[in-house]
Amino acid sequence: MAKDRLYLLSPGFEDANIPGGGVWICHDCTAMEGYLVQFPHLRDEIEVIHLPFPRPRAVMVDLLGEENQGLPRLVLAEPSDGPEVQRAKGRHFIADSRPIMRYLAARYGAAPPHP
Repeated sequence: MAKDRLYLLSPGFEDANIPGGGVWICHDCTAMEGYLVQFPHLRDEIEVIHLPFPRPRAVMVDLLGEENQGLPRLVLAEPSDGPEVQRAKGRHFIADSRPIMRYLAARYGAAPPHP
């Protein structure tokens, strides 16, 4: 893998498990989209991949296992020993928007989220 890959849910999905239906967004994935708008140079540094909502998310299961298919996930191109880095199936990754933002800020020169 040449670049870090950020996996996000495609916006505007339906969830059959929610009574009454409707179209939804993932709050954390939307926060990541906003972060990428504020720091557009990140799109040159990382690869952004949108996945559909329904599980199992085969791409994530193949990469990180069934227990790690929640999104957002940043799968790292190179091993890292940072405090928020997790490991699965021989890959290093970061889960959740705020830790991902902290990593992107440190690695690629964006601003971190306010504590």
